[in-house]
Amino acid sequence: MYEQPAFKEYTFIPDKTFPLNIFKVSPTNGAGIPLHWQEHLEFILIRKGIFSIQIQDQFTDLNEGDVLFINAKEIHGAYPINKNSELISIVFNDALIRNLSLDSTEKKYVLPIINQELTIPSIIRAENPVAAPLTKRLEDLYIEFKEKKKGFELFIKANLIHSIALIYRLSEAKPDTIQNNREDSSIQNILTHLSENFQNSTTINEAATICNLSPNYFCYVFKKTTGKTFVEYVNMLRVHEADRLLREGYNSISDVAHRVGYSNLTYFGRVFKQYKACRPSDVVKEVKEALETVNT
Repeated sequence: MYEQPAFKEYTFIPDKTFPLNIFKVSPTNGAGIPLHWQEHLEFILIRKGIFSIQIQDQFTDLNEGDVLFINAKEIHGAYPINKNSELISIVFNDALIRNLSLDSTEKKYVLPIINQELTIPSIIRAENPVAAPLTKRLEDLYIEFKEKKKGFELFIKANLIHSIALIYRLSEAKPDTIQNNREDSSIQNILTHLSENFQNSTTINEAATICNLSPNYFCYVFKKTTGKTFVEYVNMLRVHEADRLLREGYNSISDVAHRVGYSNLTYFGRVFKQYKACRPSDVVKEVKEALETVNT
């Protein structure tokens, strides 16, 4: 996998709290997509004409209706063959397709794609049965992005997750998947423990003991399985519970912080904002204003 700094692109993302951007590329607005790699994922949909593309060490032409899926850090480029060629490039951070809840979809479907544990075809030709529904999802996503009607982010996310589900159906497990599954199951005990005891302090050594792993290997397997460090995961659980309590009418921020496991109010506020993009006091204010509106 290429990671030369000279090829790295820092894609412009207009809203960091909703990390996605879409670019329309044609000969009239540029020479194509220069060779580069990025930290984000990307779908490229050929809407008209023909593009000569490179992804990693693969070179080919894409025609109208073909779709290209690009994982993070995969070098790629696309150049129009004729003047009528047009594509849309949908660049997004994996945060948009990952869950912040405790359901199993992230672990079963999303992480294997992000961690490249599956063999997924980069090129989905128009004649592939998946191409038509995938194209529809990407076009709908593009319309929502352009028009930005009320709730457009929800429609974008829904279409993005549907698109990921479609390419997942084209995937094949790599030979080391069985070993990965064994590693995943080894931390199930700590995930269950944390879901019930996140408000209490659990050290990495204690967590590793619960999983019968060494501390260093535990940290590796935990990050690989959940996509988060142990501390990030615990903070995620605590912040979501704090948000729930605040929205249910608990007005004392210090009390909520203590209930979910934070003794330092300043640190709690900083972590809360990191995960929710707002302060705890903003949630309290939002709830109060909603109640006042209902009562007037």
